[in-house]
Amino acid sequence: MEQPRIQVPPAVSRIFTEVAQETRLIAYSFYASDPDPAPNSNFDQINRLYPFEKVSDRARHYVSAAVEHMNMWADFVAPRKFHPQQTTLINMRPVYALSRAALETAAQAVWLMDTTDPHECVRRHLSLIRWDLEEHRKSRRDPEHKKRVNARDKELLDRVAGVFTAEQIKPPAGYLKVITDACRPDDLTLDGADAERVWRAMSGAAHGMYWTNLDLTIVEQGEEYEPGHFRTRTLPDPDGLAEAINAAQTVVRYAALRFLDYLGADIPVLITRARRQLAYEITLRDGEDASVRARLAGGSHEGAEKDA
Repeated sequence: MEQPRIQVPPAVSRIFTEVAQETRLIAYSFYASDPDPAPNSNFDQINRLYPFEKVSDRARHYVSAAVEHMNMWADFVAPRKFHPQQTTLINMRPVYALSRAALETAAQAVWLMDTTDPHECVRRHLSLIRWDLEEHRKSRRDPEHKKRVNARDKELLDRVAGVFTAEQIKPPAGYLKVITDACRPDDLTLDGADAERVWRAMSGAAHGMYWTNLDLTIVEQGEEYEPGHFRTRTLPDPDGLAEAINAAQTVVRYAALRFLDYLGADIPVLITRARRQLAYEITLRDGEDASVRARLAGGSHEGAEKDA
């Protein structure tokens, strides 16, 4: 049986492409940042408060993982080079699964940094470390491995016992809790209720839950082959896919920019350089005027050529 297909509506296709190109802009800015925090930056101060497993290193890891997921989306839906006969077949469940992975990863970074209190940032950092250790312990059957992970957890608890109790730095109560808590900032354009709704759709689709066939698709009814039973043609709802990937990118973008801010990076300079790099990588339509590329780079055609 041939897999049913529909053409992505132009408005949704535009969202897919915008998310892809913004992903690259954020990725280029993030990867070009200095490896160490600037003196007296937020991360510098927090690292001095807790100089062991550095908060800045863990935050960079969370953002990097989220950007990796979104880069895969960018390379899939908006390749840097197109073959004239190229088509892209977008399946529903992988899009939701990738969106979920990016959202869950970025939310850890946002939650970690969403505080003006260095002491609270360290507490969240330790909570995430203990969550990581807990999952690491569960991932292996070897008793010696579990013993080593338990020893690392105990070492951490002993190190901070004068400041935090084990209860205060217990692991978070799952990804949904981290995501909804991460969506509290006023300048993050995804609230906790919408984040939960979209995350449940992402999870249900990724896990093959049947209800997603009803809520996340367009169902066309066919012949009645048995009394009360009909052939159907099920197609992904493009608007649902756009909402999922856009929600993930919203949190990834926020996480990356907040990270750069905490790092003490010169964000406008990084964005300008990334924009110029992206402008000279993307594929333009056949016959497009060369000046378009210069305008995308943020300057005149002559100036852009000189800087390139």
